[in-house]
Amino acid sequence: MLQVDNDTKVESAVMYNLTDHTYEPFHITESPLCSGHALLPDGRAVIAGGMMVGINAPYYTVGYQAVRLVDGVQQNYSMVNEFPTGRWYPSVMTLSNGNMLVVGGAQIEMIGWGFSKSPLGMGTSANGSATSTTQCSGYGGNQPSDPSYATATYAILDSQNFSLSRQLTLTILLETWPINTYPFLTLLPSGSTLIVAGNQMEALFMDPSGASADNGVGPLPNLPYPVNFPQQGSLVLLPLQGPKYEAQVIIIGGSSEFCATSMTPASQSSYLVDVTPGTNHSLVEEIMTFPRMMGDAVLLPDGTVFLCNGAQIGIAGGSGYGFSAANIGAAIAEIYDPTQPLGQRWSAVADSQIWRMYHSSAFLTSNAEVFIAGSETTGEQRGQIYTPAYLQSGKPRPVIITSPSNISYSTNFAIGFSNTTSLDRVVLNRLAGATHGVHFDQRQVVLDCSPADSSSSCQAPPNSSIAPPGQYQLFASYQGVPSKANIVTINRSGSDKENPVDNAGSGMASTAPATATAG
Repeated sequence: MLQVDNDTKVESAVMYNLTDHTYEPFHITESPLCSGHALLPDGRAVIAGGMMVGINAPYYTVGYQAVRLVDGVQQNYSMVNEFPTGRWYPSVMTLSNGNMLVVGGAQIEMIGWGFSKSPLGMGTSANGSATSTTQCSGYGGNQPSDPSYATATYAILDSQNFSLSRQLTLTILLETWPINTYPFLTLLPSGSTLIVAGNQMEALFMDPSGASADNGVGPLPNLPYPVNFPQQGSLVLLPLQGPKYEAQVIIIGGSSEFCATSMTPASQSSYLVDVTPGTNHSLVEEIMTFPRMMGDAVLLPDGTVFLCNGAQIGIAGGSGYGFSAANIGAAIAEIYDPTQPLGQRWSAVADSQIWRMYHSSAFLTSNAEVFIAGSETTGEQRGQIYTPAYLQSGKPRPVIITSPSNISYSTNFAIGFSNTTSLDRVVLNRLAGATHGVHFDQRQVVLDCSPADSSSSCQAPPNSSIAPPGQYQLFASYQGVPSKANIVTINRSGSDKENPVDNAGSGMASTAPATATAG
């Protein structure tokens, strides 16, 4: 929170200029704290849900039912709709048609855990995997474990007229309450959505009429422990590359117990899962250099994952300086390199020398660096820039001279470049929203390109399940060194399914009975 007007008011947003590192307060009346946010295909931001507590009303009011639109160019915002129920800590994802999927959240915050039986008892989830027989119960004050306090539903926001679909209850959210707010969402090449809630994961097709299992992917394994808020881990979809566009995700850190407390050590494990149809979906455990929960994982242009922020003990949560549910910051960042052998992919890099815990954030800049800021519970006000090793190698850096501002699926386009003799990697990195260790819509698509002396002919992604319509950073690299990014918009198309991904006849589009009901 930023204090303004002689400390008589607070703001929860600023417009930050990465060129000169200046900022201006930006007022949003309906509290967007702990909301979900992502960019619409036209580049404006949608902010879904928020906090159930208002401060200095009517200047700053309850926002957990609000759907807001922020225009960064015009520097204004507007309310465009409201959810029927509150969504505190929801997740947002762009669907292949450009509409926005909003999933989960809560109507009351949960702090501290005990043990109780799951409200659904023993059985199997919609994907055929065993459900957990243990559920964490909140304690302290009025922090009930009753699932009626959950928002165990999803809704779809039309990104053109901003109408909301009816809310549909998801079984996976009922089964994993209460450690499933800010569920991880990733659009898969099949068009289904990978959802990780609690310690369960499923691949579901979600539309306004209901959700159904993606039989092409099939049943997915359970994780040892829940990885969502407040036992916050991180999830990254590794770079997608043709012709098969195999989908692998890595789930990083979190708490090391099923029902963690402020004294629980963080996990030092990451889990690689291949969610490509027809593959072995078993968890592949790897050990990080440090235990970490509340980490921020950022996809770099070279295909590696930069991991920073977080704590080595505790859970997410807290209220203001000195009131933290976590301790011992994980100040030393790490890199995950998927090109290295299993078991050798994690390595320590820079030490920020700053504990960044609850309400920290990090995101990729157009200079191929990472901007890092925040940490409410340590009162941290400084921002930092991480400069990866590829910008310190001394090798020449490609310069993009020309590139289109808009591209369409499966079309060829040219990139003009200078300062290097060729290009050997061209990627599109989706502009992502980031909060609480969740990076909404983060993905990278490696393009098929044919470089010449000073230009490269590249083919756009084949369809909107590989790269949903919207804005991307275009990076061109040579010998591991990326250019600065140009912003490219992938246009919406009503016919992008004309170029499906060939995945060895896996039956990707087949579905199972619905796992959602009207709510």
